[in-house]
Parts: sequence; structure tokens; C-alpha cells
Amino acid sequence: MVIRLLGIIVGLLFVVLSPVMAYNEVESPAMCISIFIMGIVFLVYGVKGNQGLLKILPKNSNLKLW
Repeated sequence: MVIRLLGIIVGLLFVVLSPVMAYNEVESPAMCISIFIMGIVFLVYGVKGNQGLLKILPKNSNLKLW
């Protein structure tokens, strides 16, 4: 439960701060897009857990998540 809570916090930080970094030209646009996508992945894991994360991962991946 604690890991999922941290996933929500980190995901929100990534999703909120990536447009700010793009606007202030701190990072390149490609880096900001990748940070935004990672934030979405963290949010999905934090909200839905393993089952939600497995829905957005490729079908051919054989990952064991805890």
C-alpha cells in the first residue's frame, strides 16, 4: 500500500512538473514528453495496482510484478 501511495505522489509530480519544465525550457521537449509518460505509468500503478499496469504494458512481456 505504501508503494502505491508513493507511486501516486511521484506520478503527480512528474505529470505536473513536466509541462512546467517544458515552458521554462529547462529540458528538451522530448525529455518532457518522456517524463510525462513515466508520470502516467506511475499514476496507473498507484491507482490501479498490478492489474492496471499490466493493461498498459505490451502483451508479449513476461514480467513478474511482486
